[in-house]
Amino acid sequence: MKVSLYCPECFERIELPPPRESGSGEARCRNGHPPLAYTHAEGVRDGRAVEKCSHCGKTAFFSQRDFDQRLGCLVIGVGIFSALLASWRLGGIYFVPVLLLVVAVDLVVARSVGHVVICYRCDAEYRGVSDAAKVKSYDPHVAERDAEVKTVRRMNP
Repeated sequence: MKVSLYCPECFERIELPPPRESGSGEARCRNGHPPLAYTHAEGVRDGRAVEKCSHCGKTAFFSQRDFDQRLGCLVIGVGIFSALLASWRLGGIYFVPVLLLVVAVDLVVARSVGHVVICYRCDAEYRGVSDAAKVKSYDPHVAERDAEVKTVRRMNP
């Protein structure tokens, strides 16, 4: 299992050491901001499940596909552009088949990408969780209740 935290000052992703090697400690970003303390729960150390956040200690998580949403939007944009181009150059009848081809490619990619479990409060990410698909999807009501700071989800790479 891989655990990542985000620096609250600069939003830099900080990869933590493997949970089996370190039960607790502090992590720093490269910009010298204050360290982030973490303590891995037993389920995280064993690689079974995420029951309690290693950073903030909360128990509210959601699961989503581990795919950059910006890249997904780019794929859809290129697909629409390709469909419009095919319609213009080859005839209107090719618009829908090109869109269906883009949807099929998107479906194959979506099925092949794994899940990531994310903490609602601090956005800690847990990759390689064995039961990640069992965790519920994003719920805006839970997010509003549990978010420490009401911000847009971190999009920095």
